[in-house]
Amino acid sequence: MESKTGHNNNIEGFSMSGQLQTSLRRQRGMSFWTLILYVCGFALIILFSAKLAPAYVDAMHVENGLKGLAEKENLRDMSRGEIVRDLQTYFTLNNVRGEPAKSVKVIRGADGVLVSIDYELREPLLHNIDVVMKFNKQLNTAKPELCCEPLVELEQYRKRD
Repeated sequence: MESKTGHNNNIEGFSMSGQLQTSLRRQRGMSFWTLILYVCGFALIILFSAKLAPAYVDAMHVENGLKGLAEKENLRDMSRGEIVRDLQTYFTLNNVRGEPAKSVKVIRGADGVLVSIDYELREPLLHNIDVVMKFNKQLNTAKPELCCEPLVELEQYRKRD
């Protein structure tokens, strides 16, 4: 069959217009429900980020505060009050409030000083769904290069004292 332009549109028994219609039906694009699913997924990611990011930013500041404390030459000679006051000042300057600031523990042992900041945050996510985040940062003056990873349980450290 020849078209008005004189070209043959029938190639081996297939019509070009039939293939074109079939191809266009397959390429309809995203349905309304798929679009809604993507929008809801994106909204959940934004919600999770908005709710959880501040806790992780605070944890980053806690870690940086402990690293700054580890760099002090006279840390072993500082009293518990001085260590806590130094950390509280750092937390105030970096707007860290709540559980991290309240949970500073200083324990003197035979090896040195252990500064522990161990806390748990509960953040409401949706109606009756909460997310619990646990943070445990430690500074042991015997091993300051291993700052911020929990190395010992507090009770074990106290028994060695």
